[in-house]
Amino acid sequence: MIKRIFKYFLMILLFFITFQLQAQDIKFYKDSTIASFYNDKIYFVFDNNGNIGGVGLSPELSQVRYNDIQVIYSAGFFLSGYSKNELWTNGVAAVVLIDDYLPGNVSSLENNQKNKIYSITTSDKPFSKNWQEWKTAVEQGAYFYDGDNNGIYDPIDHNSNGLWELNEDRPDLLFDKTFFTVYNDGLPSNRRRLHDVEQQGIEIRQTVFASSQLEFLKNTIFIRYSILNTGLVADTLNDVIFSFFVDPDIGYYLDDLIGCDTTFNSVFAYNDGPDSLFGERTPSVYYSILQGPAVRTSIPSDTAYNRMGELIGVTKKQGFRNSRLASHTSPLIPVSYWFPQETKRNIRALMTGRNRLGDFYNVCKDTTYGMLLDIDCDEVNPLFWFSGNPFKQEGWINSKPVDQRHFANTESFELIKGEPQDIIISITVGHGYNYISELAVTRELVRIVFDEWNSNFASAINFEELVNNPAELTYSFILEQNYPNPFNPVTTIRYSVPGKKYLNQLSSSDIVNTTLIIYDILGREIKTLVNESKIAGTYEITFDASRLASGVYLYRLTSDSFSQTKKMMVIK
Repeated sequence: MIKRIFKYFLMILLFFITFQLQAQDIKFYKDSTIASFYNDKIYFVFDNNGNIGGVGLSPELSQVRYNDIQVIYSAGFFLSGYSKNELWTNGVAAVVLIDDYLPGNVSSLENNQKNKIYSITTSDKPFSKNWQEWKTAVEQGAYFYDGDNNGIYDPIDHNSNGLWELNEDRPDLLFDKTFFTVYNDGLPSNRRRLHDVEQQGIEIRQTVFASSQLEFLKNTIFIRYSILNTGLVADTLNDVIFSFFVDPDIGYYLDDLIGCDTTFNSVFAYNDGPDSLFGERTPSVYYSILQGPAVRTSIPSDTAYNRMGELIGVTKKQGFRNSRLASHTSPLIPVSYWFPQETKRNIRALMTGRNRLGDFYNVCKDTTYGMLLDIDCDEVNPLFWFSGNPFKQEGWINSKPVDQRHFANTESFELIKGEPQDIIISITVGHGYNYISELAVTRELVRIVFDEWNSNFASAINFEELVNNPAELTYSFILEQNYPNPFNPVTTIRYSVPGKKYLNQLSSSDIVNTTLIIYDILGREIKTLVNESKIAGTYEITFDASRLASGVYLYRLTSDSFSQTKKMMVIK
């Protein structure tokens, strides 16, 4: 009995110490206008007007780092749209000297001391100072849980027991640390690099959240951009595009490559060999549009989701859907670096899948920055630059390591006065047993991140249970029936590769060769959909049968020592 009590005491003490260390990992600079924190091996730093990295501290404090080596020099965003038929483009991108946003709400004084970064963690006691300071964050647009349903954030201990309960208000805490700040596009045009763009009255309420306690999420940082049109210029801003902009520096900055993964609405940066700073174990970084803005479709069955955690819930918009990744581009093509005469139209072109000069990339003719492997150039979509599979070495691959910069672009949407559009971006770092495996590892982590979003961040509430239960993920061999079936011409096949692993302890034995092949009814091979090494996990792939005749076909999955075959039917 005494041993059991002592054991529980040690567990509680360890849990308390873990949270105290976590709180100590959070630091604020310059009157809380810059914040940094550690999320396991990721060091993340941002400021109160939209910069991620590139925040003006010393170099080692200004970069996003992994294992204390830089992986992002700076990141930010661009917005572009039309107001009364006039094109505007603005953004925050420190590396190219574009910094169009000021701290605070629209019309706020630039140096107002309230325009800072607010934080909340699970180590904060209920109704404590940080809970009370969240009132100012709520005044600036931060979300909160309204336990007493009175529409006002009033963190009061109604039961006087020192514990938070469901009938009491609390800050919008997602996972074990959450940060909030707000900024607006109020920089005067004479102080902008794009001098011909005026303020549009846009506010961005930014929330950064992460968990270092959940094994399967500790390699990921989440950023929610809640974008509001205040109606200062127009009640509706049309044809708006949001672009997440990144200058990745994975270790040594001149040997980076980039690509995009349309299956996961993601773009990524990686090395194709050892790095002088990271060595053989070079990480890769995925930047994913986890939740795109709501795009109008006018189809009643379509639904756009805004997932805000299990306490606040999910809001839905019928006749809309969440935007996908619409394009991936780089400003380095065809000119190596941006020039001072960059215009709003140059940047808008990059945000719509073109190069800076407004032309679509001609992958058939220009092989300076990329190459084609086992694919006809006419089959390549020019909107998604470097959309091939570097791990498998097929498709359109970036082949020129340089100091990269790139855009992940959404589809166009509307910004209607008073109706915020919530966009969630995730940044995920993966580290394999060598540079060859790191993309597979990172991609699997991103798969789990999307599962977490689909569950409305279900782990954010019960993460304490997972602290004492490390995230060992187990997968069985499963080949699901394709859907739809029968189909014409496209269907989706979902399958699981068997295995059991800890995501942070991958070795070569955790990666197995996997094939998925289509056959006709006589057993003749029609198309190989998958032929690559996979780590244990659940995957899906689309199959286009537009060139096939109507009839019954077979698809066979083989992974390690497992094999299974199912039938599908094409009807035209």
